[in-house]
Amino acid sequence: MVQNAVFKAARVADEDLSGWLPDHAVIVEDGCIKGVSPSSSLPSDTSSRYTVHDLGDVSLLPGLVDAHCHMHCSATVDALHWALTDDNNRLIMRSVDAMRRALLSGTTTVRDLGSRNEVAFPVKQAIDDGSIPGPRLILAGTPITITAGHCWFFGTEADTVDEVVKAVRHQVKLGARVIKMMATGGMFTPTANPRRTQYDAATLRAAVLEAERLGVQIVAHTLSADGIQNCVEAGIHHLIHARWHHVDPAQGLDYDQAVVDRMVEQGQWVDPTIGHHLLGEEAVAQRGVAPAPPHWAVSKHVVAPQEHLDALGRMHESGVRFTMGLDMGMAHADHGKSAANAWAHHEQLGWDTWKALRASTADTAEALLLGDQVGRIRPGLKADLAAFRGDPAKKIRDLDNAATVVQEGVVVKLNGEALI
Repeated sequence: MVQNAVFKAARVADEDLSGWLPDHAVIVEDGCIKGVSPSSSLPSDTSSRYTVHDLGDVSLLPGLVDAHCHMHCSATVDALHWALTDDNNRLIMRSVDAMRRALLSGTTTVRDLGSRNEVAFPVKQAIDDGSIPGPRLILAGTPITITAGHCWFFGTEADTVDEVVKAVRHQVKLGARVIKMMATGGMFTPTANPRRTQYDAATLRAAVLEAERLGVQIVAHTLSADGIQNCVEAGIHHLIHARWHHVDPAQGLDYDQAVVDRMVEQGQWVDPTIGHHLLGEEAVAQRGVAPAPPHWAVSKHVVAPQEHLDALGRMHESGVRFTMGLDMGMAHADHGKSAANAWAHHEQLGWDTWKALRASTADTAEALLLGDQVGRIRPGLKADLAAFRGDPAKKIRDLDNAATVVQEGVVVKLNGEALI
């Protein structure tokens, strides 16, 4: 139930997400932010007009925004097994639990880039009508892939230009607000080759034009240099992963600065998904989990993680902007761990903490065309808030498991206690 409320905190992120406003209060009316002011300057009748929540020594941020989720995948080392064997009823139950955990962790907006249509759209509808809790969802539904291509087991298989265009139309008809293309093979799928393209630039371009005609964004998974080049030529809005594997299995990366420069010129975003990899590395190091064997297509020349990070760093230094997406549902990428995106960008790419926090909120909201609705604590935006104990601007790992979460003015978690 939406209430007019005031949320007081020791630290409130300023509008630009560049520093803290000490001992401030956020005033919420009808699900939106009405104002932000020092707690000491609140009118004397505030408690009679609003429900006042004094959150204490916490850091209050906009709700996190995650650009890459697979709601029905298990986030376990055997995620592929369950994706192949679970029926839709089991997948729906897993998705409901996953979306609740995402919301309670402080992630109030999620873009799902690949789940079965029979799962994703009913779950979104149930969230929208208040039947179940969950974040604001932007759905692709099934990704579009070639026959036996990456994620064929929850994708729409389309091999020709006409089939691809028809698949785009079908997803939008179902309610998709983003289209996901598998431009190359992927590591999750034994029958796919991540070094090889699945669609040429002309086919991707046809999909882009159809998506734009229908008013939706289009993103593409790509793990190879050839795939990146095709996505850039086609004008894909967001490149997912953007790894530079050489087509030759005996070689490593094939980075091309000219392609990157064109990407910058065209304003294409990249979702590097390095938080997912950080969680995997920590599972191996801290919990003794056996590392996953390399996919057959990259086993002849396994590229060291630092080489991928170096390439991503060069891209960003060249001007490519990054979204924050965990690839929720893949092994170790728990739906409640979107905060690992910021951790990885700070610890592995050397970003300062405020830059990582902005990317996890305002920047990703902008990339998803939601910057006029969420992503900042600013009057007029939706009251999506997440309060974290500690100070993530000093210690980025404090951005974990929010103590209090507010979604469009509704308190769903308060001082560590789930209310949903």
